[in-house]
Amino acid sequence: MADSKTRRTKGDGLIRERKDGWEGRIPIGKNPVTGRTDYKYFYGKTMAQVREKMRIYENDPDEIAMVNGIYKKVETTREQTPLFSDWLDTWLTQYKANSITPSTYESYQGFIEQHIKPALGNILIGEITADQIQQLLNNKQKVGARKDGRTGALSTSSVMKIKIIINASLKQAVKNHLISSNPTEAVTPPKMTRREIRVLTPEEQDKFMNALKGHRLEALFKLALATGMRKGELLALTWEKVDFEDNTISISKTAKRVRNQETMKSSIEVGGPKSKSGYREIPMLPSVAPILSKHYILQQKEQKEAGSAYNQLGIVFCSKVGTYIEARRINSTLEKILKQAGVEHINFHALRHTFATRALENSVPAKVVQKMLGHADVSLTLNTYTHVLKETLHDEIGKMDNIFIEGAVKAREKSKGRKELDTAR
Repeated sequence: MADSKTRRTKGDGLIRERKDGWEGRIPIGKNPVTGRTDYKYFYGKTMAQVREKMRIYENDPDEIAMVNGIYKKVETTREQTPLFSDWLDTWLTQYKANSITPSTYESYQGFIEQHIKPALGNILIGEITADQIQQLLNNKQKVGARKDGRTGALSTSSVMKIKIIINASLKQAVKNHLISSNPTEAVTPPKMTRREIRVLTPEEQDKFMNALKGHRLEALFKLALATGMRKGELLALTWEKVDFEDNTISISKTAKRVRNQETMKSSIEVGGPKSKSGYREIPMLPSVAPILSKHYILQQKEQKEAGSAYNQLGIVFCSKVGTYIEARRINSTLEKILKQAGVEHINFHALRHTFATRALENSVPAKVVQKMLGHADVSLTLNTYTHVLKETLHDEIGKMDNIFIEGAVKAREKSKGRKELDTAR
């Protein structure tokens, strides 16, 4: 017998209470792919709302929408209800394009084309179920889910991004009265797990630094190690943002290759950081300033050799004719330097992790590291580098050892008396 939080309805449907309201479901048939029963889901703030939705659906199984505060049947036909693939295109181009950055747009488009459309694109938007979405997310966490030729499952953050996109698109569909409820609300998101952060060991760092000597982009990689700047921030940096007198660097731009959705051609675009915390002024270590000065002199020489072909953009790390450097070129250059140094492969972002790790290992406050990295909140810094904090915890707390031993007060008073006596002498 159902308990007080669940109720049976006609047609063997079930209503249950959730933390955020009530949910009802009615079986609609067996899924030919999974062999399991699919359900039509209904949501509401009260049991009465859900029961009314289910009653209307059972009497005439069409779409339900709220009209003047009352749930009523909305006459629809299969021809009027779009395929999810078509709705995703409409949602992305009409509802999201003007509220997200070009790079985020391209990221969303990639997830939609590579992962969402192949699984759910041919389903009418009104027929998508929570089970189908859940199965998609579960499958993407399995080995072989990648489309880039690499083995293994998608990362947890990528699977979560897929859920976010599906949820946002269906949420808009509810607002547009295309569907009565959003089945994503019943989906269980993937458990967030953090990948092990790869950083250079002190020994690897020394090898890497030695291999950089004399390289044209020596200053770029060493500045990355000494500041934790992101690759896009380094490639967009201009000389006017480098203050040699105060030894500071102002970060206000980032460079990325972005595809134009109209022409389908890509180009390097420079824009502001995604968040306010990305705009920051960071100190430049005294040992780094001479390296940048040397780089500036080298650049002036290249400019003179290029003559009128040189682009006067004022970029710190540019090509030999003053244009922006491709991010993929930085990646290939890093790979060559690592091979020369005899260091195991790392990606460019590992240099940022290495900076943060060295800073925390040397007792730099987490709040300072947060500001340097441009994290929005110190909790992100703490959560990302928990492994470092654990390693340094014993060393740091060990400094308090003499405070909690027997006779510690007398020992401190005796030491204080000696200091006062020495001062009097």
